[in-house]
Amino acid sequence: MSKNQISVDIPENVVTQISSKFQEIKDLLAPYMGTLTVEERKSLPKMSDKSVAFVNKVVEYTIANPKFIPTMMDAQECKKDYKANQTLLPLHAASQQISQIMKDTIMLTGHEAYVQALYYYGSVKLAARAGDAEAKTIAEDLSKRFPRGKTSGEDKKDGE
Repeated sequence: MSKNQISVDIPENVVTQISSKFQEIKDLLAPYMGTLTVEERKSLPKMSDKSVAFVNKVVEYTIANPKFIPTMMDAQECKKDYKANQTLLPLHAASQQISQIMKDTIMLTGHEAYVQALYYYGSVKLAARAGDAEAKTIAEDLSKRFPRGKTSGEDKKDGE
């Protein structure tokens, strides 16, 4: 028997509350969010950890020394974008932590349910081989998950 690493039953009212709060967060953020295509994500220059200090200094210099602001630069917009970026970073970090915990829990619960289902399937196959007609019907239905010719390694990769 496999080790049970998680055993949860999330009450429906908790799921409803979480869904409502996620929707509330999405609604609150919506007026301040932008979207990008895959191509745009690839093509845009990105501000990394190394660039943050540089951009911060430029914002400070534009305030202290505005005579060097080039005509193609909108210093106020630069300052506004930088502030928004720095405001969103900790919110993003918190959402990433929640996301990772959820991914881990989804993986654990899926793994454990699948392993238990495989135990049942094995038991049904044994009963079918022993001549149990009801088990044979169940085994035939469940065997559709494992089409012939597919290796067990391929099955493990698809995670279905």
